[in-house]
Amino acid sequence: MKRFFALLVSCVACISMWALQVNNTAGSLSTLVDDTSITSLTVTGTIDARDFKFIADKLNDLTLLNLGNAEIVAYSNAKSPVFLAIDTYDSNAIPATALMNKKLRSVTLPKNITKIGQAAFAGCKQLEFLSLPSSLEVIESYAFTSCNMLKSISLPSGLQTLGEGAFSRCNEIKTVTISPDDSFTVGKDAFQDCAKLASVTLGDNVTTIGPGAFAGCGALKSIKLNPTSHLTTIAEAAFASSGVEEMSLNKCNELNSIGMWAFANTPLTSVTLPQSLESLGDGAFYYNLDLEQIDLPSSITNLSNYLLAGNNAVDVEQPVKDGVTHIGDYAFYNWDQIRDFTFPESVQYVGTMAMAGQTSLEQVTARPIDVPELGDNVWEGVDQPKIPLYTDPSVADDYKAAEQWKEFAIRPDSPPTSIDESLATNDLQVKAHFEGTMLIVNASAVISRVSIYDTNGVLLSAATPSSEQAQLNTINFIGKFYIVNVILEGGAQRSFKLVRK
Repeated sequence: MKRFFALLVSCVACISMWALQVNNTAGSLSTLVDDTSITSLTVTGTIDARDFKFIADKLNDLTLLNLGNAEIVAYSNAKSPVFLAIDTYDSNAIPATALMNKKLRSVTLPKNITKIGQAAFAGCKQLEFLSLPSSLEVIESYAFTSCNMLKSISLPSGLQTLGEGAFSRCNEIKTVTISPDDSFTVGKDAFQDCAKLASVTLGDNVTTIGPGAFAGCGALKSIKLNPTSHLTTIAEAAFASSGVEEMSLNKCNELNSIGMWAFANTPLTSVTLPQSLESLGDGAFYYNLDLEQIDLPSSITNLSNYLLAGNNAVDVEQPVKDGVTHIGDYAFYNWDQIRDFTFPESVQYVGTMAMAGQTSLEQVTARPIDVPELGDNVWEGVDQPKIPLYTDPSVADDYKAAEQWKEFAIRPDSPPTSIDESLATNDLQVKAHFEGTMLIVNASAVISRVSIYDTNGVLLSAATPSSEQAQLNTINFIGKFYIVNVILEGGAQRSFKLVRK
């Protein structure tokens, strides 16, 4: 028993050696720590850059650092810089690179700290417990990059600056809350490649989401924004290659700019945008393969290069709105499921390869009176001679003479939108009705083609049954009223306006 008690006392003594508490005078820490193998250090009094240098160089086993009751004081020495050839260090600031790559698990910062320097905690892969004081105003670039054990971050409301890559590649961060008191910018690449980041809440005073701020955050499905948000800018690649599935921005009435590649390569299914939007950068929604609905506001008259390239856009009825004058290069590249494309009267230019790869295209309507100028190979891969292009009879010859346009089967009229409702009940040759979501068409002659349109004349689906009956399932269509056009063998046509109950 005596031997066991002696061993216990010995172990307690060892533990006490590993944990140390000192009342320091700035610059003196090296004289107060005799055992550099300590794992826990609590400092009161004052501390400066020289003390941080001692911790960085000598205390390699340190896992807990408590500076909660310490004060960081200024230090300057032009003849002997401490970190990164810097010779002047501010008070209330963790010096740049001060604790980079340490084994720290828990850090308590001074209560009056205002700044965390560049890469101060970068590479602290075991850092798990961290509370940012309310006094904090500046987090410099890469301050916490690759701190892989941090689980959540709540930035203090008084924070004014969040530097480039500040929390990038923090693989375990799951939640981020940013609710600043004043206008605030989420810095460039601030949370880039935070693989498990799933929840982001942005307060009303976040005005700018910087370039690449949440790029590569694969677990991030949505962003929480209030209707009273003052967000004005979503910058270049802000959410590129993230997991964002839905972005409802229609109530962000101060948003005026979305930068190039902002949402590129994301699983977005739905996007709503405000009328305040003035610019959409190149490739803003590039290759969002799951995108089903997007409503571009009328304020956007210039569709940028690559804007919606690669998006199948199954449910987009009218991708180009009235008022659009310029369609950029590759803007609708590889929309391989769209059947009907309409160019409104306002369009003046269609860019290189803008419509290339639209292999399911069945019909084009061109409403401009002045034939729009074209870039190179606008319809590359599209079998134009087999596709009717409807245009006003007065300008049909202009389209027939224009390069690339003339490759279509130009028809000097409009696609069928006229309605003969009496035929739905009284015509003996063709009858059409809905059974649930199934459109049923019967005729006393062979049906060559059945087409179904929405009330704006946009083609939704078509079939070529080559029999006296046709069936089209409309389960994926939104709306109640439809126009059905039936073409019989020999060329006779009938149109119906039908209600799907």
